[in-house]
Amino acid sequence: MEIKRLYGIENSRKATGVTVIVDVLRAATVSAYILAGGAKYIIPVSTKEEAFLLKRENPHYLLVGEEGGYKIKGFNYGNSPSEISKVDLRNRIIIQRSSQGIQGLLNAILAEEVIFGSFVIASSIKDYIKNLSSISIVAMNGTESEDDIFADYLEKIITLQEVNMEELMKDLKTCPAAQKFFDPSLPEFPEKDFYLSLEVNKFNFLVVFIEGKVIKK
Repeated sequence: MEIKRLYGIENSRKATGVTVIVDVLRAATVSAYILAGGAKYIIPVSTKEEAFLLKRENPHYLLVGEEGGYKIKGFNYGNSPSEISKVDLRNRIIIQRSSQGIQGLLNAILAEEVIFGSFVIASSIKDYIKNLSSISIVAMNGTESEDDIFADYLEKIITLQEVNMEELMKDLKTCPAAQKFFDPSLPEFPEKDFYLSLEVNKFNFLVVFIEGKVIKK
């Protein structure tokens, strides 16, 4: 299998074939929790202005997401799996906006199929792509980030390489993006979100972006 590794929003536009957009902390994880909670689907949007416009036109939609990591004023919920896991989302339609992962989904314009990648659905991703001839993996938060660590992990489990999970978890906990989750002065980044985002194979479905919607497959 040929695995093409890319980084960030700009390079998500270059991804081809079946593409995994990775945003472990936290948008891809939040999307998985939303769909596991019974939501009909998610509408990803690039800006908060788009989100508010859709909300005005469809008052029953829920707004979920962040700007700069922080919950957007006027949104129903932030970019937090621990928060969203407590909400009754059955049959709801969600509008989701984030600074990295959602932008990656919307910019993967050359991709044949787009998967929103996170640890909570890792095995489902592996099973779906393991027999493909080529894939693209886009680590949204850049090199040596938590997303890059996930990309390494995904590549190893696809190619049947041994994974040292203790070492992997240590690397994730010490990566720069994780530090805010251990800072009690930053309540928008609860420590529980970090650990929920690392619950490997919590869900047994794919999160895919197709025809303008993020759905469970």
